[in-house]
Amino acid sequence: MQKKILVGAVAAALTIPGMALAATNFGSGDNVVELYGKVYPEIVIPHGSGATDAGATVATFAGKPAGEDSIIRRTEMASSNSRLGVRGQERLGSDLKAIFQLETEFHVDSNDSKFATRDSFVGLAGKKWGDIKIGRMDTPFKKYGDELSFFGISSGNFLSSSNVFRKTGYGTSSASSFHLRRQNAVEYETPHIAGVNAALQYSTDETDKAGRHPHVWSGGVQWSGGPLKVALAYEEHWDLFGGSRNAPSSMSNFSDLSVNSRDKAFSVMAQYKLGHHTFEADWNQKKYDENATVTGRFQEYKNNAYELKWDARWTRAWRTAIWYVKAMKGSCSRVNASCSTDGLDGSQVNVGAAYYFSPRTFIFLVGAVLRNGFSARFNNEDLQDPSVGEDITQWAIGMNHSF
Repeated sequence: MQKKILVGAVAAALTIPGMALAATNFGSGDNVVELYGKVYPEIVIPHGSGATDAGATVATFAGKPAGEDSIIRRTEMASSNSRLGVRGQERLGSDLKAIFQLETEFHVDSNDSKFATRDSFVGLAGKKWGDIKIGRMDTPFKKYGDELSFFGISSGNFLSSSNVFRKTGYGTSSASSFHLRRQNAVEYETPHIAGVNAALQYSTDETDKAGRHPHVWSGGVQWSGGPLKVALAYEEHWDLFGGSRNAPSSMSNFSDLSVNSRDKAFSVMAQYKLGHHTFEADWNQKKYDENATVTGRFQEYKNNAYELKWDARWTRAWRTAIWYVKAMKGSCSRVNASCSTDGLDGSQVNVGAAYYFSPRTFIFLVGAVLRNGFSARFNNEDLQDPSVGEDITQWAIGMNHSF
């Protein structure tokens, strides 16, 4: 009977437009299934300015400057952080339970939602020995290295710091990103012992070729005690070619099966809570390596980035947030050829205020200014791509309801 009720509730949630849902548990005691989610639509107004002049000398891996802005001022609607999920557990013993989750990115502003596109997995969990999960999940590097979200936003939105913090400033391929959800993943997370827990994840792209095995290792460790929390995280991408797939085609090694890549990132996070205020500082170093031998081809790119965050709860109703993110221009090398990174730096400032009607419902006004160096092409706009060197300013008003 409980299964029939659950199936009916999920079917209604997925087929009845605009249906209002409350957090719902099905079952009791040892077997529980929960329907949950968040609706987060916003009206966004983007604007671009300051594109680098056509013909200007830019960094080696940068694209050719267009000489004009590409981001036009217009009204857009986004709901990239809206989601609908089903999760549950079954008690298997005194310290063992089966767990599952199926989470969908739920686009309330369109009809192109696809089932279970967000973190979705099945696994076993125990308080003494930890959790093991199999499916599609965020990496430990993403979860441990950048914890404080902007009013509940962690990725897929113009406020996300990952657009500058965890990518290269050149090219448009997501292969350079250290902020992605991985498919075909297996993850183990330790139990919390004396304030410490850790996680390790392996995933494969299932696109192996002779001499290539694209896969990812990601791990992190975190300690929390009182108001302080610190974390270290590390991630390696094998044969994903985050450097080459963003460089000009004449310098790329991606089609040369004799070349392999090994991209690495290391991060440090520190968070401190002072009353109703939360402060966080993050730093990372990213390095993209390829063992090319052909003259002029991509060999290495490396850069550092940092961010500072302040989240303030002034009253039960009012909340503000301000972030600053900075990516350095870095350094690069090619095979027997010169290489310049001049102008590949970038920065982003986020500001916002929210008014809470309840712990689950609030309205907000937010804005972000992303400034690209004259060679850079960092992009936090969901529907448009900037020109080389173009700055992006965006404002949004919206509403959040969680259930």
